[in-house]
Amino acid sequence: MTSWLAYDSRLSRVLLVVFWWFATSVQLLATALPFAAVDHLVGLSHLGIWLGALAAIPAGPGLYAALTCMRAFAADGYPGAPFATFRRAWVRGWTRLWRIWTGAAAIGLLLAYNAVLYGADDTGFTLVTTAAALLLAALVAVASAALAGADGPALAVLTAALKAAAVRPQAPVAWLALAVLAYGAAQLPVVGPNLALFTPAAAAWAILVVNAATGFDRKAVS
Repeated sequence: MTSWLAYDSRLSRVLLVVFWWFATSVQLLATALPFAAVDHLVGLSHLGIWLGALAAIPAGPGLYAALTCMRAFAADGYPGAPFATFRRAWVRGWTRLWRIWTGAAAIGLLLAYNAVLYGADDTGFTLVTTAAALLLAALVAVASAALAGADGPALAVLTAALKAAAVRPQAPVAWLALAVLAYGAAQLPVVGPNLALFTPAAAAWAILVVNAATGFDRKAVS
């Protein structure tokens, strides 16, 4: 019985893994809270669209931080200090790539206006949805390339990321499939809200697996 309660027992290691995934997921979700709050409090209006675009900016470096945390987990199991690790990674992601995140917010602003104006039309809805999916894939590519070690300023990282995604198209397709699966899991009745506390970390971990399996990381830094 005592061995099960030891700090290095199998049970302890499992609990630490669960806590790491939980902490990573919750912190990533927290970076999206400003956007959710604007959508809930302001609603669909000119002010709401502009504030929503601004409020979505923290989620960009949040994505980079989540990938960093899961990469540290893959390397060390439980490296410790999940909140400090996420915070430091968020700051790095913002400092280096803030032009990418703000540029994505500007594109998101345009997409939001197009969705309002033309979203009721089937063609317009399809185009806006496709553009939003491509934007999400581009952001994952940038965060992944930066984490893999792509050199240079933000524009150089973006260029390397898009080139790697074009050469390894199976990677962005897999990222989008993972995003759909994570969102779908969170919408399940009864268990969905509980799964949402772990699926963001699971998706980040799966993205790292996809990047390694498809060779995206190697292309991004070559």
